[in-house]
This record gives sequence, C-alpha cells and structure tokens, in this order.
Amino acid sequence: MENNYQNQLLLSRLEVQEQSFKYFSEEIHDNVGQLLSMVKMQLYSIRSSSHEEEVVNKANGCTELLGKAINDLRNISHTMSSSFVSNAGLADAIEKDLEYIRSAKDMACTLHMHGEEYSLGNEKELLIFRIIQEGIANAVKHASPTTIDVYLDYKPTAFGVTIADNGSGFVASEKTTGGIGLNNMHMRAGLLNGNLEVTSEKDKGTSIKLEIHP
Repeated sequence: MENNYQNQLLLSRLEVQEQSFKYFSEEIHDNVGQLLSMVKMQLYSIRSSSHEEEVVNKANGCTELLGKAINDLRNISHTMSSSFVSNAGLADAIEKDLEYIRSAKDMACTLHMHGEEYSLGNEKELLIFRIIQEGIANAVKHASPTTIDVYLDYKPTAFGVTIADNGSGFVASEKTTGGIGLNNMHMRAGLLNGNLEVTSEKDKGTSIKLEIHP
C-alpha cells in the first residue's frame, strides 16, 4: 500500500509537470512563434522596398537568423508536447530532439537502434523520452561534450537505453545522489520498474543506462 501511495504521488507530480510542458509548448507555438513570423514578414518588406545594398544585406542576415530561431522554437515546442511523442513514436521523437541539439549547438548527436523496433505503449514511451531528454539536457548544460550518442536496444524480453557523451564527466560520489535532473530520471525509471545506472569519469564523459522489462 505504501508503494502504491508513493507511485500515485509520483504520477501526480509528473502529470503536473506534463501540463506545464503542454502550456509552454502552446505558448511558444501560438504566441512567440507568431510574433517572430510577423517580424520576419516585416523584414521581407524592408528588404523588398529598399534600394540600399547595406540595408538589404542586413535585412537578409536578420531574416536568416529569425528563420533559425523560428525553427528552433518549433522543435522545442514539439518535443515539449506529450502528444507529439505519442504521435511520432519514441525513435522519431528522440531524433527530433537530437536534430534541435545539432542545430542549436553544432554538436554531433546520433541515434543508434538495435533489434526489431516494437511499441512499449504511450505512457512508457513518454517516460523513457523524458529520461532521455533530461540526460541530453544535463550533458549539454554541464559537460560541454562534442558528441552525444543515444542507443535503443530492442530485445524480446528487455528494452534498453544508453545515453553516452564525451564531455567533462564528474566524480560519481558528487553527483549520483543529487541534482533535480538526475532525481527526475530515477523517479521515472522507478515508475517503469526499470534499472537506471549512471557511470562517469572526470574528463572522460558520462554514460546513463536504463533497462526495463516490458
């Protein structure tokens, strides 16, 4: 009973978090994205009506930057939405997230798949996706890697995920029990009845491994 009660508390917390993601996703798409698109249209108008080469060149540069910003915001909006993960599927959702990292950080990010892909169900795949997102975000924010690799291993009786980076790493005793991001990953792994292991070495990168039995 105590275990079920704790699981219900965790699920409620995650539901609130997903509602927040949904709200921010809609705000980015409906408000910020539209405002930037309007600015882009104004720049097109300035470029078309001007006969000064310097103005045209600056307008072209700003238009290109705005286009990248709009694309990045669209990617962020998509990957924050739980419905996107459900509709796209786990592998495509991960690839979309890695595509954003590649674009924003000029970093080599690769998805590797082993075994015959199968569905784990929408709820499990969303939890797995959030674990992967958190692992990638932690690497980008704290470790300054040049490569991030995500491995999906589909076995008949088990499903495994590995997130590996070549960043700065850390001393295991300093981080494995703390940090909101890492705690969130362990919390989601618990709801999946899975095993999450984090291994890291200073200046040699970090590896996060999740295994569940569907």
